[in-house]
Amino acid sequence: MKIGMTPKRMLTLGGVWYLVEGVAGFFSGSGFDFMRFGFSVFCLSLGGLFLFARNENISKLRAAVFAVGFLASLGVSLSAYYAQWSGRFMPNALGYIVPTVWLVMAFGFLAVGLGGASTRVRSLN
Repeated sequence: MKIGMTPKRMLTLGGVWYLVEGVAGFFSGSGFDFMRFGFSVFCLSLGGLFLFARNENISKLRAAVFAVGFLASLGVSLSAYYAQWSGRFMPNALGYIVPTVWLVMAFGFLAVGLGGASTRVRSLN
């Protein structure tokens, strides 16, 4: 039995993470904030994409989904790190947790996407 992060597990984890972040964005803060709602819609859309693409076989589509997951997660992580470093996020060190989780998610997409990109030959025995 092989234990590890398979593409299906990574897309499930990424999909659920993005959906949770998207839903949380709608309930955080008060009043209308376009960036908060835009980020929430962005997260819900990507979460749905990742969950819908879970059962896709090795293909260019799946490689593109992993590339989108990597770039989107990396972008959010870098933006969150910048917000923390500039003092706009949290006044203490706990503000580094969220950007680090996004960074781990980005490198997870990269590692699993590159690891599952090659075609595999199944043994017929």
